Parts: sequence; C-alpha cells; structure tokens
Amino acid sequence: MRAGGRYEMLGRRAFLGVLCAPAGLALADWKEFRGNGSSLLSSREHLPREWSDQNNLAWNILTPGYGQSSPVVFDQHVFVTSVEGLRKETLILSAFDLSNGRALWNHRAAPAQSIQDSDMISKAAPTPIADATGVYAFFETGNLVALDHRGQLRWERRLTEEFGQFGGRHGIGSSLRLCQSGVMALVAHDGPSYLICVDPRTGKTVWKTDRRNKVSWTTPAIATHDGRELALVSSGDQVEGYDTRDGAWLWSISGFERAFVPSPTPIPGGAIIGSSQKGWTGAIRFGSNARSTPEIVWRAAEASANFNSPLVHRSRVYMVNRVGVAFCLDLKSGQEVWHQRLKGPCWASSIGSGDFVYFFEVDGTVEIFRTGDTAEKIAENRLSAQSRLYGVAVRNGRLLLRFGRRLACIQQA
Repeated sequence: MRAGGRYEMLGRRAFLGVLCAPAGLALADWKEFRGNGSSLLSSREHLPREWSDQNNLAWNILTPGYGQSSPVVFDQHVFVTSVEGLRKETLILSAFDLSNGRALWNHRAAPAQSIQDSDMISKAAPTPIADATGVYAFFETGNLVALDHRGQLRWERRLTEEFGQFGGRHGIGSSLRLCQSGVMALVAHDGPSYLICVDPRTGKTVWKTDRRNKVSWTTPAIATHDGRELALVSSGDQVEGYDTRDGAWLWSISGFERAFVPSPTPIPGGAIIGSSQKGWTGAIRFGSNARSTPEIVWRAAEASANFNSPLVHRSRVYMVNRVGVAFCLDLKSGQEVWHQRLKGPCWASSIGSGDFVYFFEVDGTVEIFRTGDTAEKIAENRLSAQSRLYGVAVRNGRLLLRFGRRLACIQQA
C-alpha cells in the first residue's frame, strides 16, 4: 500500500543533505543488542529468505529457562539469558555451539532481588554482551555478572543490594551496551535511577551518573559527535546525551512522549527517536558541539514504533506500530513512503540486509520486504509450535531466532 502520508518538518533547514544510513555490520560477531546498535548488515551478508520446519532449519533447541533477551554471538558461541521459578529463583546464562546448537555450559545464580514471576513483568529481558574475554549479563533482579568463554565466573555485582531495589510494574528491560569506558547499564525505574559503567576486567565502577526516577526500557545508543563518544538515552518525554568517558550529562531535549521502549537509532549527525504514540516519533540533529542541545528536525505524523526500534536502511526509516502496521519513511524529510499491515505486531527489532528488510512478528512469523518505494513482500516464513519471538541475531549467514523457551538457527542449506 503506497501512501504519500502527512508529515511535519521542523527547524529552518532541511535535514543533513549528505545524510545516509549508518555503516552496515561487517561479516563479524553480533556481540550486543541490535548487533552494532543499528540492526544493519553489510551488503556482503546474505540471509536465508525461505525456511520452515523442513527447510533451511539448521537446529532448534530448548533453552533451560524462559527469556526475552536477544541472543548474542562471539566467534562460534551463542549466548542467551533465562530465568526459572515462580519468583525467578534461578538466573541462567547459557552458551551454545553456533554450528550445531549443542549446549556448552549453563551458569546458574540466585537473584539479588526476589521478583514474582508474571506475564506483565520482564523475564531475562536485558540482552547480554560478548567480547574476546567472555560474556556479560544483566538481569532485572540487579545481578550483573561476567564469565569467561568456558563458563567460569570472573566477577559479579548485585546492584539492587548496592544502590536500592528496582521498582515499577513491568520490571527492568534495558540491555547492556559497550562503550569506550567499559560495560554500560541503564537502570531507569520508579526508584533510584542511574546510568552506570563498569570495568569489563574487574567489574568495578568506572563512573555512575544518577538520573531522575523515570521508567524506561530503552537501551542506550552509542553515537560519535564533535570528537566525543555519546550515550543517547531515551526516557519517555525526553532524550539525553552523556559523555561515555566519565558519564557527564551533556544535554537533554524535550518534545517526545512515550519514547521509553524503542531504543534510539544513531545516524550521521543525529538519531531517530521512536515513540509508541502517533505524532511523536522523530529525528534529531546534534548541535554545533557535544554540549549543544540538538534540534528536532522532523516528526512523523502517523508512524510510530511500539516495541521494536527504528531501522535505518538505504535512506529509509522502518518501524512497526502496536497493531502491526509497518511504516517506511524518507530519512531526510520524515515523509511517509508507504505503510503496510503485517500479520501481527513486532517485539524484536527489524533487520536490514542488502535489498531486504526483515520484520519479526511476536507470533514467530517473519515477513520480508524488498527495499524501495512500494511495499513489496517477497517472503513469509514461520516455524511451527513456537512461543513469542523476542529477539534475533545474525552471524555468517545464520539467522538466530529467540523464542521464550527455544532458540532456532536458520541457515541456507
């Protein structure tokens, strides 16, 4: 369905004339949430476009618990987090062999904060991080741990015991993020909130910046501007920028509502900010220096992003609203190019791969569209007998799908 769409341009200048999509992720590890933070692949990375229980399914295994996090991949290891028990009595970090799905190890730990299990509260929602030394995991109970690739514990922090228990009706959902100073975690809830960075070698605090008590399930995004690395934090009604060297607050920009689930998507010179409410998704352009307040360049009148974060691919912005309508916008102006109703809503963030965009629906259906000025669907795939589809990862042509209690690997036969 093609639509010219209604949109709103803000500011005196058009968006950056040289604006282009972020660089794609090379044939490398998918080591944190959204790979390199953009869910965008190199043009050399080719993913399967057709699969079923009998076709292009390399393996499909049970995980030892239930988890809503995305998988991450380093070398030949796939890592996922899970929880077990009526009060999340067991926290689990698991490693699997990428080639065949064989379980390598499971690390189990007791929670620092007891939380009643419920379908309305996060269940191992934060996505871990993997690097050459091991893997780092954060749980909604306040446990922050580091293990080596053999599954041996390197260090552990219990943030709820150090800085106060986590509040809120739906739990903690922000994923870890790597920055130049270490491993960063956002704790944004009804109680004492903060942005913290720890040394990946020791777990000791590098810096901690207190924030106002404000619920947010977004994951910080990393951007570079004016020679500095910035952490972008979206928290409902505003977006803030922090210097990742020392955690110093640099700026905040208001003018957003309900932007507390989709994570910001960096683009050269700015970022796309997704909101679950129509009329509040938009683009910001950074100021003249790192401390200057950005400006809102455009807002999308109809498009919104519910759980999935906006995808920027080939000068287009893709997102899915709460009822499963996919939108394609022009990156430079925010004008709607097309919209199309999918089979259902998407909780996992979409992926851009070459000429295609992959939309991952919560019931496990994956719809693939060709990039361009019309909504051209070229494939629809679904594995049978699956639960909710929460997250995805990519490595060397393999597509990993994380369901509540299963992990599946799709690979071209």
